[in-house]
Amino acid sequence: VVSGSSASGSGGDIVISVGSGDGVGGSTSITAGASSAADGGDASMVAGSSSSGSGGALSLESGMGSTSGGALSVTGGVGTSSLGGSIALTSGSGTDTSSGSVTVSTANAGTAGVSGALSLSTGSSTSGDSGDVSVVSGSSASGSGGDIVISVGSGDGVGGSTSITAGASSAADGGDASMVAGSSSSGSGGALSLESGMGSTS
Repeated sequence: VVSGSSASGSGGDIVISVGSGDGVGGSTSITAGASSAADGGDASMVAGSSSSGSGGALSLESGMGSTSGGALSVTGGVGTSSLGGSIALTSGSGTDTSSGSVTVSTANAGTAGVSGALSLSTGSSTSGDSGDVSVVSGSSASGSGGDIVISVGSGDGVGGSTSITAGASSAADGGDASMVAGSSSSGSGGALSLESGMGSTS
């Protein structure tokens, strides 16, 4: 299915729309071909590029519901004899300007309820090492390195807690916990500050 191009106007649109109904709405499925002897087919959704303006946006959004909103799931493929498929979420680079941002956040709560939780975790392992979690800011050749900020929300009740705990072990040494200020080859080393909170009573 190919829409026409245009030398002086806009290219033609392609619209795939599924009918609504009093029952369950129609489904849409785009599936690449499977193979029993070679690699499975690829599936690709790419927004249009532009030589003079901004590139097109790509939006994936689940449906709104009167009870619960639809879920959105992005899952790498299972590998039976080798590695499972990876998932990469990367912002675009800027040739002459800044690279794009990546924002992962949950929505604010409505008039009642709590805001959604955000969980970042790696899988467990029964025979090898479990996966690492790495949060690293970028370095700079001529400016300052990027900051990493871990901040806990305030509230009318008890303020949120922050806990950093090294892993325990039943057969070897427990994991180490380390906080180190940055060094400098030409100036002062960074300061390390640990301070408890101020209170109206104690």
